[in-house]
Amino acid sequence: MTNFAPQSRGKILLIGDSITDCGRREEFPPFGNGYVSIAVNLVTAKYPERTIEWVNKGISGDTVGGLSERWTVDVVRERPDWVSIAIGINDVARDHESKKDPEKALRDFEDHYRKILYSTREISAHIVLSEAFYIADEDGGLREFRVDPYNAIIHKLANDYKSHFVPLNLAFKQAKSKGPDRVWTTGDGVHPNSAGHTLIALHLLEALGW
Repeated sequence: MTNFAPQSRGKILLIGDSITDCGRREEFPPFGNGYVSIAVNLVTAKYPERTIEWVNKGISGDTVGGLSERWTVDVVRERPDWVSIAIGINDVARDHESKKDPEKALRDFEDHYRKILYSTREISAHIVLSEAFYIADEDGGLREFRVDPYNAIIHKLANDYKSHFVPLNLAFKQAKSKGPDRVWTTGDGVHPNSAGHTLIALHLLEALGW
């Protein structure tokens, strides 16, 4: 698998839900004020001689089905060299809250995900897949989201499509075990605070070989 070596004139597109969006369509254009902006700044600082085009296509509340509906416009027509996909927690939450049959929920999740990955072959982009994550200790609502079955599918798809894989759920678990009193989200176990977004950016870049 090719390591990430950003060259001048390369295009990197990141897509996902609110964790990627992070205000990029409102008060914090064009990258948002989360991990995408942090990654852009880290890469710019490390490679000041390179001109790299970054595109944030995150939309708050989105699911993998939502990505499928907008994939042609938001990804294929952009023709990026790299595509980073971070999606899944809204699928987990909605399937849980609607009491959808677990087997059907996972089948639908995988079918939608395979559809977008297959269509990405058209543009020959390198792909990065990130796990969904959930920190139960930081959820004031005490929900019981089961992210592991969804992440198992993401991991399988990363292998099937020879994509880079970012084990974010594991990364947050390890960070929490090393510093149990540290807080990584805004209180719902899902939306990262500034430290959480920085952790995502670091693990994303690490998975890409930096």
